Amino acid sequence: MQTIFCRLSVISHMLIHPYFIFDGPDCPQVRRGPDPILSATLSLLVQCFQELLTAFGFGWHVALCEAEAELAYFQSCGLIDTVVMLYNDALLFGAHCVIHSIPQSNECEDIEVYTSDAIENLASLEWGDLLLVMLMSSADNDVGALPNIACQLTHYGFGRTLFQAAITLQFVEFMEFIAKWHDDVCEVLRTDPHLFLGCRHHELACVIKEECIEFPDPAILAMYLLPLTSWLHGGHPPVSIVTSHQPDLMSLATFCLEHLCWPPDMVHSRLMDAWAGTAMRCKD
Repeated sequence: MQTIFCRLSVISHMLIHPYFIFDGPDCPQVRRGPDPILSATLSLLVQCFQELLTAFGFGWHVALCEAEAELAYFQSCGLIDTVVMLYNDALLFGAHCVIHSIPQSNECEDIEVYTSDAIENLASLEWGDLLLVMLMSSADNDVGALPNIACQLTHYGFGRTLFQAAITLQFVEFMEFIAKWHDDVCEVLRTDPHLFLGCRHHELACVIKEECIEFPDPAILAMYLLPLTSWLHGGHPPVSIVTSHQPDLMSLATFCLEHLCWPPDMVHSRLMDAWAGTAMRCKD
């Protein structure tokens, strides 16, 4: 939590209006993990995080389901300019620009920028290709394929055929298609008939064939194809404009004393940094 406080303090100095969105109650449990103790700890951490955001004057809300989907819709509606997150899932939900920090770097300037235009025009990856890469390389399933293997596999067209089948076939037809698609993916991993993969991946093919019978998981696939957001069924976004306000120094001081257990002299020192954010947003 101390790290979060320091990061938010740095953000408060910037000429931006940050907005934070949290995963909602319908977010797939696979992302949260089965450990109830860990879930309770994360829940408490999120509550403290939200309290701290309010004290810093930053807007936030809890999504209905995936925060990435909500962020993508915020961007498509012009409420935000870019999405900042650890992963690139938001691109699959329609975001056109995603930024995330370079791992093991403490500098705000060390970032990687991903845009939908660059992915389509430079990497020659269509939406279906991205879907396949995400399904095979994300933590949402047990396949655990390296991203580069998933990217190479797109040359065989599996992502595009999966996407087309998902949006055009009825449920029974789709389940018949997916059974053959599953077998075809395993066969290509074992044989690499057109040498797109560079080598054969027998072990990965066995994992998918024997241990991941439901790959791709229909629930995960539906999450990407039919995302649950605030806009669903004619709903309205939680905010009409994204803005921020001056930090509440009294609330920040109380938070530091109660949650971070900092002595008064340290609280005073850290709040001096927050003064800059207060001056930066004096006209908000």
